[in-house]
Amino acid sequence: MSEKPQDPRIIERYTDQPARMPSDLRRKIEGRWNGAPVQLYAMADLDESMSLTERWFAIGPSRAATASRRDDGSWRIDSFARRDIETVREIPGLSSTSLVVLGSPGESPLASLRYTHRQRRAMENLRFVLEEQVEGRQPVPGNADLEYERAVAGPLRDAQALVGGTRRAVLWRLLGYLRPYRRRMLAGFAAAMAITGLSLVPPFLAGYVIDDVVRPVREGSLPLSQGLRAAWAAVMAMAVAYLVRQVAAHVRLRQMSVLGEYVARDLRTELYEHLQRLSLSFYSRKKTGGLITRVSSDTDRLWEFLAFGIVDVSLSAVMLVGLSAVLLSLDWRLGLVMILPVPLLCWSIFKHGERIHRLFARAWRKWSGLTDILSDTIPGMRVVKAFNQEEREKRRFDASNEAAMGEFNRIHRVWTFFWPTLMLGVHAMTMTVWVLAVPRLLDASAGVASVTAGTFVSFLLYMTMYVQPIEVIGQMARVMNRATSSAHRVFEVLDTEPEVRDVARPRRLDPMRGAVEFDSVTFGYDGVKQVLKGISFSVAPGEMIGLVGPSGGGKTTITNLIARFYDPTGGRVLVDGSDLRALETGWYRQQLGIVLQDPYLFHGSILEN
Repeated sequence: MSEKPQDPRIIERYTDQPARMPSDLRRKIEGRWNGAPVQLYAMADLDESMSLTERWFAIGPSRAATASRRDDGSWRIDSFARRDIETVREIPGLSSTSLVVLGSPGESPLASLRYTHRQRRAMENLRFVLEEQVEGRQPVPGNADLEYERAVAGPLRDAQALVGGTRRAVLWRLLGYLRPYRRRMLAGFAAAMAITGLSLVPPFLAGYVIDDVVRPVREGSLPLSQGLRAAWAAVMAMAVAYLVRQVAAHVRLRQMSVLGEYVARDLRTELYEHLQRLSLSFYSRKKTGGLITRVSSDTDRLWEFLAFGIVDVSLSAVMLVGLSAVLLSLDWRLGLVMILPVPLLCWSIFKHGERIHRLFARAWRKWSGLTDILSDTIPGMRVVKAFNQEEREKRRFDASNEAAMGEFNRIHRVWTFFWPTLMLGVHAMTMTVWVLAVPRLLDASAGVASVTAGTFVSFLLYMTMYVQPIEVIGQMARVMNRATSSAHRVFEVLDTEPEVRDVARPRRLDPMRGAVEFDSVTFGYDGVKQVLKGISFSVAPGEMIGLVGPSGGGKTTITNLIARFYDPTGGRVLVDGSDLRALETGWYRQQLGIVLQDPYLFHGSILEN
């Protein structure tokens, strides 16, 4: 079964609105139009009382229609001719916008639609097409479903990186970056396994010394000299276990910390190289600060999880299973007290992690907003000072800084309440063990239900160790949530495909004469609003021309198409008779001389620039 396209999934997941116009409604509208297709549509999701509703506005080649649901679930469709439209008005508001389509003066509006910001881009596409019609132009929209999906899902994709798949898929993809460092990973994992195994030795030896050495010596059943030899042997074994454990801890820390840095470096390198391949349209949609945060902060946040989280969580799960078996073998009654609540604790940690994951996503967006202000203001400091806007920029930064702090404090309020509550439950388990064990320790006549001092000491030591993996799993869950939130943001960029790409076998023109021809070129930055409409002209080699026109007339767009920063949506751009899309882009741009509209100097010498 093919996977559902991404944009519809984004709309359904984050807006709780239909990803497309209902198919039955579309058939009814097209039937009302005698088979003419729906070319563009949007949903007006507010009614007159500002309550959420489902009302659709669609246009075809010659007609437009509004459709709303009746109480019985059927559709009420009102259709009118597009030639009757004389004025289109947009009335912006704080939390909603209204679009009013007017016919002849003095008559009731042909359509009055109110919508939230979710539908703003889709409605703007409709407004543009209708306004162009009023001006005597007839833009032809593309695929209605695709235009609607892009318009509604686009802002969500730009605002957050939670659309790159499930958290499990992100984790598996992140773990794939460990593959080149398998030896370090295995060495760190083996050292961690050794630490876990050696940690079980001292509690066992403590119980052995108390029950099998100290008590027999005091009772006179074991000679003192033999008891001392056994006790010193146990103490030496403990010392060796502690020594080897610390050596293994050193190996683990060294291998895994370096491993985390290697993977973070690889991610930064891959991300930066991918940014070099992306088209200019990507940078026009994304803010500079957000991209800087992805390359720097987001990759750095992955270090702790990659260095310690993976191994610690895995070994903590193994240790929980192993300690559960040991506790049950020592005393199954007391062991059940510690083991039975663990699934509930793990479930609460999982639910807490889901909530923290959402909060971290919000916090990183606020942090990116803070970085955006810095990336805008510092390079533009000359403009800020020229217009005496220092105080305004300080207020803007302070507001963003407060918003970021508020989101992080919200995270702190949640986890600082959760963890003491969780540990209170763990301590309640410990107290229950004491309550059940004390009568059995003091009453030696309890027979099979009694427990020896050595067994209970071993149980207490193992019980203390039993709490540690629960704490580690919980703390690593928080680290994992930070890491997956950052990984989502990194993979969002890595999964973005450049819109301008070379064909399988690009060509080079040798020699290159420089004849440029536009053959019926049409281009729009958003697929609906056409900046160039069927432009055709040619420039001979050595000929100099000037493009003159109003702002927004398409002069810069023509230059961008010649440099192949964008590809035309219709027609062809030819150089020496060859379509630009058939040429090797990197080689072709080396043949161009461009003086950009806004010169930019990199840090460094004149020669380096």
